[in-house]
Amino acid sequence: MTLFLQILMVTLDLSVFTGASYLIVRVLSGQGKGTRRRLKAAGWILYALLSILLPNLGRDDVLTMTVLSVYYLAFGWFCYHRSKTGIIYQLIYMVTMYASQVMAFFCTLHLSAFFELEAFSRFFLLTLTKDTFLFLSTMGLVAILDRRYVRDGRGLKLRGMVIVPLFSMVLIFLHIISGEMFFARYGYGMIILFCAMVLVINFYCLYLWYDVAANQELRHKLEMMQSQNEMTHQYYLEMEENYSKSRKIIHDIRNHMCAMEQASKLEQAQEYFSDVHEMLNSLGLKFYSGNRMLNIVLNDKLKGLSEEQAQCRLGGVDLGFLSDMDITTIFANLLDNALEAGGGTPEFWIRIQGEQIQDFIIIKIWNSCMDTGKKKDHEGIGLENVRLALTKYQGEMEAGREGDVFSVTLVFPGQKTDE
Repeated sequence: MTLFLQILMVTLDLSVFTGASYLIVRVLSGQGKGTRRRLKAAGWILYALLSILLPNLGRDDVLTMTVLSVYYLAFGWFCYHRSKTGIIYQLIYMVTMYASQVMAFFCTLHLSAFFELEAFSRFFLLTLTKDTFLFLSTMGLVAILDRRYVRDGRGLKLRGMVIVPLFSMVLIFLHIISGEMFFARYGYGMIILFCAMVLVINFYCLYLWYDVAANQELRHKLEMMQSQNEMTHQYYLEMEENYSKSRKIIHDIRNHMCAMEQASKLEQAQEYFSDVHEMLNSLGLKFYSGNRMLNIVLNDKLKGLSEEQAQCRLGGVDLGFLSDMDITTIFANLLDNALEAGGGTPEFWIRIQGEQIQDFIIIKIWNSCMDTGKKKDHEGIGLENVRLALTKYQGEMEAGREGDVFSVTLVFPGQKTDE
């Protein structure tokens, strides 16, 4: 009966130990591709055998934890996640596993001395305590991974997080190695408290790491958005320069054409000159508003639409308080989203209207919105740029859809116009 219970407890201990290790890499497995099941099964069998054999080879905790950690990290990397952050999570799990075993060992020593337990009872108590601590700490780690899992990112710095589990494991080793005088003076309760605090510190750092990674990702995203805005603004500045040059050329060509018309008496020539004038008109810049940069943006975005499809009424609205950069950011993104929502079809139309009501400037853009499988309802990264630009002027944006019509309304606190 005693032998059967021993086998049962060893099986339970091995199952919990291997199962907890598997559970961690299973949570991380969504980060990369897996391998064949047979290879994974063989890897876990070898991991379980190492956990049994290594503690009995010289009874060296440093050797046991070093070999197990290296094997576990390599096994998780090649067979499960292929993630740098996954390596850090595995390291923290190894600290969790080792701290749980140390806490269980000293708890058992304390309880055995207090209750004067026999050898088999101590073995039974050690196994149950170790498995309970490991199970609870693993569930806590899994809960953090489920809610605040940090994925690999370009701007993510990993060096600082690697230090936390590595130093934690080294500190536990050092406390155990130099613990004879410490235990004699303070008892086993202090080392248990120390290991528990190490676990709390690791879990807390892991919890905060999510916020650090999110801030780094947001900073990178803002830098990309700013770069995109600057490129868009530069594009329209160059376009404005080209328009200015073309207007001068068109003006000179018109003078020559007028002189040639006066000199010609042929009807065919008159028809030819009319066609040339129409072509020159198409090259000119339409004036939709009194804002120079807004004219450039509107000409660029609406150039492929007929007058029936695109109607713009912005006369009398003063947008001079907006910088050229923010003009391009706001209107280029909104018009791009509108065109993607239904542009390219004959049925598409867009209306742009602005007016000043007391102290507020209101601009409304509404357009037909077809279900074409493209980006719907103006959603996309462009709207984030628009919202950031609006905040500089205490502006607000309201978007909505009714049937096949989508509308965006911009409201700016302005000044009263002089009557």
